[in-house]
Amino acid sequence: MTEISSYTLSSETILKKISAKISQLKGTDIKAKSTRAVMALGIGMFAGNGMKFVRRMILARLLAPAEIGMMAIVAGLSVAFEAFTEVGIKQSVIQNKHGANADYLNVALWLQLIRGLCLFLIAFLLAPWMSSFYNKPELLNLLRICFLAILFRGLVCPRAYVLEKEYKFGRAVLLTQGSAVLGSIVTIVLAFLFRNVWALVIGFVSEMAILCVLSYIFVPFVPSFRIDRKSLSELMKFARGMFGLPILVMISLQAPILVLGKIIPDAQLGLYSYAALLAYFPVELFAKIIGPVLLPAFSEKQDDKNALRRGLLKTTQMTASLAIPLTAFMACYGSELLLLAYGPEFAVMAVPFAILCFNIIARQEAAIIAGIYLGVGRPYLQRRFTIIRAVAIVALIYPASLYFGPLGAAIIIVLSNFIALLIQIYVCRRVVDLEIGGYVRSYLPGLMLTLPVVAVVALLRLFKIESVILILIAGSLSLILSYGIYAGNLFVKHD
Repeated sequence: MTEISSYTLSSETILKKISAKISQLKGTDIKAKSTRAVMALGIGMFAGNGMKFVRRMILARLLAPAEIGMMAIVAGLSVAFEAFTEVGIKQSVIQNKHGANADYLNVALWLQLIRGLCLFLIAFLLAPWMSSFYNKPELLNLLRICFLAILFRGLVCPRAYVLEKEYKFGRAVLLTQGSAVLGSIVTIVLAFLFRNVWALVIGFVSEMAILCVLSYIFVPFVPSFRIDRKSLSELMKFARGMFGLPILVMISLQAPILVLGKIIPDAQLGLYSYAALLAYFPVELFAKIIGPVLLPAFSEKQDDKNALRRGLLKTTQMTASLAIPLTAFMACYGSELLLLAYGPEFAVMAVPFAILCFNIIARQEAAIIAGIYLGVGRPYLQRRFTIIRAVAIVALIYPASLYFGPLGAAIIIVLSNFIALLIQIYVCRRVVDLEIGGYVRSYLPGLMLTLPVVAVVALLRLFKIESVILILIAGSLSLILSYGIYAGNLFVKHD
């Protein structure tokens, strides 16, 4: 009877804890709003990005690696070209206290539209030079069609950015991930029909066109020709602080593809690009789940250094506890993951893939600190670190890629990201009065949680297990165990 009573009491206590935590989610404070936002983004992003992952799995089996490599160059050039005039309109709408006002949104729309139109025309005219640089005449028409995505992006309704500013992430997710899912469907259908790179290009443009149309359906906005000078001045001030930052970020993301596209065959580039996308999958999830919450959360507390510091440390500890075990898992099982996801020919990229996985840690922790800088309206601080990273990449990526191929590119990218992160941590002390020792300790739980993953890897190697399915099942269970320990500790800690 005593055991039964004790068990009943324990069950009731657990239920009360769960009920209390659910009640906390209904609050209006920043913690409750951020938690609800993360949940909404998590559900949406797993659905949308899961669809993209399935799309890549299908395309890897439908298209030749050379076709995938060609698309990597096309998409890389499109993203790179657009970054040269990116001024952070979305970030300015979220960060500015008056960003939701109609006058501010009107200025944002016209600036975004004019930028997109001019950029598309310039890119269209420069397409022949780009195709000749890679000595691939077939790139010309592919690029000109792909550049339409720039024009559609410029037409996206700026009121869609207000959804994130006001923590309406459920609708924001439905908008962005809805267009991603529909774009994926278009791409897969066309891949079955065409079996070439045109399916990828048309699908890429279709996704942005769908986003543009859906943005006006979800959050209607009618622009006017009256330009509010105060809003224009505030937006341009933020834009000056942002200027150059997207270019530098683009270098760290697209440089390997654009440089390797000049050096190695398209087929090898296709293998590398899909391996890199798989390695960056967790980073993309973080950027779209946690990232959108950080800017409005930090902006709301921009005048409170203590609150910003606590938010930085808590977010770092949480993300590190999730990212470090995941990085260990993906790096250790790279060959098996690539084989299962894309097919046996992609497994040759296992070593570059394992190295690129360490970007999960470097980029997501750097993004948290970047959220601090943007939240307090000082984006120029972030630009300094991206300059250092970009200089390192530009100086080293070509010789590393020339002599060591994809492996050399992966090493330079990861090394540059960690150097930038270390400098960010050092300088962040002055912004939020950060104590370095406390920041370093926030990584310790994540390091401890890698022990189950490492132990299982050692056992598999010791007993020379070769079955891919068995290896991945064992590895996945070890990762689940790590996350289970983390969740249990979190639950007890907040009792």
